[in-house]
Amino acid sequence: MLTLKISASKALQFYNIIKSKIKNVTPLGLSDNDIKQLIISEPQNLISLNSLFIKRIIPDFDKAEFFEYAKKKDDEKKLDTKYHPKITDIKRGFKYSSIIGNDYFLADLLDQHTCLYCNRNYTRTIGNSKNKILRAEYDHFYSQSKYPLLALSFYNLLPTCSNCNKKKNDTNFSIDSHLHPYLMTDEDKKFNFSFRKKNFIDNNVKLNISTSNLTSKNKISKTFNDLNLIQIYNKHSDKELKDLLNLRYKYSKNYIDILLNETFKDLPISKEEVYRMIFGIEPNEEDYHKRPFSKFKKDIIDELLRSK
Repeated sequence: MLTLKISASKALQFYNIIKSKIKNVTPLGLSDNDIKQLIISEPQNLISLNSLFIKRIIPDFDKAEFFEYAKKKDDEKKLDTKYHPKITDIKRGFKYSSIIGNDYFLADLLDQHTCLYCNRNYTRTIGNSKNKILRAEYDHFYSQSKYPLLALSFYNLLPTCSNCNKKKNDTNFSIDSHLHPYLMTDEDKKFNFSFRKKNFIDNNVKLNISTSNLTSKNKISKTFNDLNLIQIYNKHSDKELKDLLNLRYKYSKNYIDILLNETFKDLPISKEEVYRMIFGIEPNEEDYHKRPFSKFKKDIIDELLRSK
């Protein structure tokens, strides 16, 4: 799980790009400023804004009742006369598939190189809107089906790989129960990858949570569980983890330390460059997104160095 920094300038730039594409919103009774607030507001304000505006659009709106409507199949939804007409109007105006879904500008703006959730798959942008090749998928932290007014909100669009996006799907995430990449506190970051013996030959990936803050501990645990991140990392333990352990156990106890601190000490090479050359990772938190498995491998390397 990686982090992103709040950026008012990027949010505003995003809004300026898409505002002319948001059309057919007259039936919703939303002003230009209302729409701007929905697009640029920070994550912690999105649910209250959604509640404010959805009750203006549908005066007798009931959250539990609407969530039941959201679960229905399309043919069943059409029979609903309370929600369906207005939700159709919202989806027609805040049309994610045509405004974001087929464009590349958001991927370029965020410049996030790997999946925010798993940090194992690249989400680099290749090509452009006219020459489509590759870009990130976007997970809606607050799902489109339950929060259609947030379908285009800048801080609700998280660049992820297709695997994590499909796994997350419509799971009901909230900032009270799950980690949000833009809102992670120091306590929310107090987790690290480790390992334990599975059998004589193989090892399992393990998650250590070191915070004493119960809220953060629960959020970390629930996020990893709901996204199956440890299971996913375990599928790579015979490669990514095994390679690091081989360095530690097949050579001298301080072999990794020698690689990192002695081999290149007389050369004008930074610590970051050494990590990139030897392990193919970025060692600094703000750069983890630039190379797959950076957070995972850095945690394992740190553990091996402590146990030398």
